[in-house]
Amino acid sequence: MRTRYTATARAEADQIFDHIARDNPGAAAAVAAAIKDAIARLAVFPRIGTATNDPKVFIKIARPYHYLIFFSVERETVVVRRVRHPARQRPSSRQA
Repeated sequence: MRTRYTATARAEADQIFDHIARDNPGAAAAVAAAIKDAIARLAVFPRIGTATNDPKVFIKIARPYHYLIFFSVERETVVVRRVRHPARQRPSSRQA
């Protein structure tokens, strides 16, 4: 299955990595790897996420850092909609 990122998801991920890299580039690389690994697993197992209020949007947690990956499955593509730190307010189902 293919993977596609929305512009919002890409911007959020870049913001996360940039914020962490200011203080600790090694940690930023580790977080980036964990998020990319979680998304790669979604391409193989797209139904492993947890349901949200929107029946088309699911959440996958990037362990061990607990970043939330909001995604949907459209035909043969996993669409990464958002990447959020768990302490941030979750987006409404319309935004996810």
